[in-house]
Amino acid sequence: MVTQISTIRRFSLMLALLWSVGIAVSFAWFYKHEQGTVLEIARAEARATYEKDSLYRRWATKHGGVYVAVSPLNPPNPNLAHISERDIATPSGRALTLVNPAYMTRQVFELADSQNHLVRGHITSLKPIRPENAPDPWEARALQKFEQGAREVSEVQMMNGRRYMRLMRPFVTEEGCLKCHADQGYKVGDIRGGISASVPIESHDGAFSSVITGGVASHAILWFLGIGMIGTGSRVLTRSARVLEKSEERYRTVADYTDDWEYWQAPDRTFRYVSPSCKQLCGYGHEAFYADHTLIERVIHPDDLAAYLDHEHASFEGNPKPIDFRIVRPDGEVRWISHICRVVYTKDGAENGVRASNRDITDRKRADETLREQALLLESEVRERKERELELEAKNAELERFTYTVSHDLKSPLITIKGFAGAVIKDLQNGQSQRFEGDVRRIMAAADKMTALLDDLLELSRVGRIVNPPTLIDMNALAHEVLAQLAGPLEQRGVEVLLQQDLPTVWGDQRRICEVLQNLLENAIKYAGEQPHPCIEVGKRDGDGGTVFTVRDNGMGVAQQYHETIFGLFNKLDARSEGTGIGLALARRIVEFHGGKLWVESDGAGEGSTFCFTLNMMPPAAATES
Repeated sequence: MVTQISTIRRFSLMLALLWSVGIAVSFAWFYKHEQGTVLEIARAEARATYEKDSLYRRWATKHGGVYVAVSPLNPPNPNLAHISERDIATPSGRALTLVNPAYMTRQVFELADSQNHLVRGHITSLKPIRPENAPDPWEARALQKFEQGAREVSEVQMMNGRRYMRLMRPFVTEEGCLKCHADQGYKVGDIRGGISASVPIESHDGAFSSVITGGVASHAILWFLGIGMIGTGSRVLTRSARVLEKSEERYRTVADYTDDWEYWQAPDRTFRYVSPSCKQLCGYGHEAFYADHTLIERVIHPDDLAAYLDHEHASFEGNPKPIDFRIVRPDGEVRWISHICRVVYTKDGAENGVRASNRDITDRKRADETLREQALLLESEVRERKERELELEAKNAELERFTYTVSHDLKSPLITIKGFAGAVIKDLQNGQSQRFEGDVRRIMAAADKMTALLDDLLELSRVGRIVNPPTLIDMNALAHEVLAQLAGPLEQRGVEVLLQQDLPTVWGDQRRICEVLQNLLENAIKYAGEQPHPCIEVGKRDGDGGTVFTVRDNGMGVAQQYHETIFGLFNKLDARSEGTGIGLALARRIVEFHGGKLWVESDGAGEGSTFCFTLNMMPPAAATES
């Protein structure tokens, strides 16, 4: 793994290499520059020599040459034999000979050649008068360049095993030159030759070596200083990097190796850090959040996004609170996240974003949901059990009342039968037959009453046990059918019947619902009282649970304390009235079997009564699904 320390070392090595190359290039440039400087000094010296030689030659030319004493070193110049005054004598008789500028210059150069450390000179021409003045190859090339317009030629040449800076400039024919060279065809302004100056470079080698030695020393010092600084900087950076890596390692150990999804969000909402665990939790890697900070808004479930954005705004305002929300993974899986965060600050106290921690609580949420469902189920079971207990208590109480009532009401006709049967026996024993017929009739009436009681009890027991398939019942048609069956009693009592025509259709056992409606109408006819204009209304109204069917009369009414009593077995408001007292109990049992309720509404005696019932039986298909 590439670390900062290895990066620093590679950078330091590269920097040291670049520094070494830079020092080497600098020294090469310095060496080249100093070498050029030496050559320029030699060239300047050659120019100075040339100028000096040209100056005294021009002086000699201006004066037409000079006369010197004839000697073995200065014999008359045979090349000047055509000059009439080449040789003259002084008044004292001393012989003098003419030395022209070229001859004078040649003698000076020959004198310099005898001294190895002096600058060497040579006067030459492509058409020399004296053969010794013929040019060497380099001078011949320089003279040719002069004819092409060059004004100076210089070059480093090896001469006799030594390096020389050779410089040559042309001679331009002047008026004084024609004295000796007119017969060669030269005119004023012509290039008739040149003087070369050769400066020995080795005379400057000592100074050059000293300068180079100083350059080597200075560059070496600079190189060592640079390498030392690079090394020192590398060590300092390495120590800092090592400390930083240890700090980062501690941070990564805490932040990276966690199952929670940790992140640091800057004030501009970009992510400064996202833990790798986000990949496992939300399905997206931390690089995706670095590249697009709005990704988190697309990860959050749309139904929870508004709450998260409000939380985010509050967090950056300095009021963060925990929040739970859902996220949607790329594969469509929904997970629950418990999110907590806090504002972080720089060392200067400035807000530096939000540090957040997200924990997967999907399993906990599922467990909570399961517990909630189980709690609701348990609550429902407890409620149902309590209802069943209450229902069982009510049925037990009803059974006790039923048992008491049955035993009491059945005992009454039996006592009557037994009493009158005993009377018949006594009458037969005593031969008294005048009361025989009346007693037998009383016995038969008691037997009929017992039969009616038994038939009603049998009918009551069949409710919920013998069930006909539910059908769709037209309540308007059913009401007309029941009213037709009760036409005799209604006409006999002069009861006016008002039937609402928009009664709905319901699902149920049509025969049983017919019994309910018939019992309620018979009860209304029976307890019409002394009302001169009895009236019964059959209709409906809207209730909380749906349609409420009503049978209203203007008869005797029911006092508040009897609103539930009248639905008990064998309970009658008027003991003298016809019937067994089972009709309303039977009607309530049928209505309850159909999922409904039956109750009475009355303001008291003489105020009439309204019997209300609801029916909530589902159609066969819905019942099967349920």
